[in-house]
Amino acid sequence: WKRDDFVEMKIRFSFGEGSSPTIAEDKIIVPWDHQGDSYLLALNKLTGETIWKTPRDEPSCWGTPLVVEHGSTKQVVMQGQNFARSYDLETGTELWRCAGQTFRPVATPVSENGLVIVGSGFRGAFMGAFQLDGTGDIEGTTSVSWTVDRDTPDIASPLLSGGRLYFYKGKTGILSCLDAKTGEPHYSAQRISGIRTTYASPVAAGGNVYLTDRDGTIVVIKDSEELNIVSTNSLGEGVDATPAPVGNQLFVRGAQHLFCIAK
Repeated sequence: WKRDDFVEMKIRFSFGEGSSPTIAEDKIIVPWDHQGDSYLLALNKLTGETIWKTPRDEPSCWGTPLVVEHGSTKQVVMQGQNFARSYDLETGTELWRCAGQTFRPVATPVSENGLVIVGSGFRGAFMGAFQLDGTGDIEGTTSVSWTVDRDTPDIASPLLSGGRLYFYKGKTGILSCLDAKTGEPHYSAQRISGIRTTYASPVAAGGNVYLTDRDGTIVVIKDSEELNIVSTNSLGEGVDATPAPVGNQLFVRGAQHLFCIAK
């Protein structure tokens, strides 16, 4: 099947699109936030037919939908400049929302142990941890576990691993690691030698966390509460895409090559 009947996407600043569709059960969740009539769309993955379409009062956003499960309901969590929001996967009905995000959000939400964490870091700083049982506008309620207002990520998404939340400050290589449940720092705003500018998100694999600079430098640190650098390597070409760990292999898309790094 093929669908080409969507409205033309008009992205702010001519950056181009950055969100990816998300597959969940029999649905493909398609975000369509732009400088026009924005919406979130669920398509039947076998036929391409529209299952639901929910309007969103949001301008351009580059985050990817995150599908999480809470009780008997699966939720679609979406980043947004006006609100972080959650929708019922089956119906597209908005379940909850929370304000606080910054201008033109890019980072994709992450989730672990019943919390979803949403952040942005351009022209401001915000990151919030939200419980999935909220309804309506949850700002200022007990459904907000914690928030921070400094050193939050812009382009790269945060990483959740073993209850630890890793994220950069803006587009820099300045790294923080928080306790995901409490928001308390294990370490904050640490400069990582070799990592200066970041688009790729940090990823965890094999007990380590991989940090990637736009120039192709990859710094490996231990996945732990203490900052411990394991190694530093250079691919010799630029890297903007997030590395993908598969088994004991790490795939990295560079400016000219696709790399596979393995034991």
